[in-house]
Amino acid sequence: MSTTVPISELKQRTGQVLNKAVLDRQDVVIERYGQEYVVILSRERYQELVDAAQARVRERFLQARQEVQTATADLSEEEVAALVETAVMESRRSRAGLDADA
Repeated sequence: MSTTVPISELKQRTGQVLNKAVLDRQDVVIERYGQEYVVILSRERYQELVDAAQARVRERFLQARQEVQTATADLSEEEVAALVETAVMESRRSRAGLDADA
């Protein structure tokens, strides 16, 4: 659950706004000039979000690892190493804005 508070209210009632986040476990959206500006949340809520994000990354990694193992089951270690090296070089060239075919 979240609540929206104008920044002027935050300035006047900081303690009460923080209590909404910590004691009431509400995500508090602070508005500045009518636009969402920042969110205040409790340390516990923050940790929940971090843990959930890490779990999603871990799950994606495990899935990718399984896909790689399946796709490379018939290849030698040298063939896998060559494929990895090629992919790394292509990625670096792409990030640098270089054409992969040049």
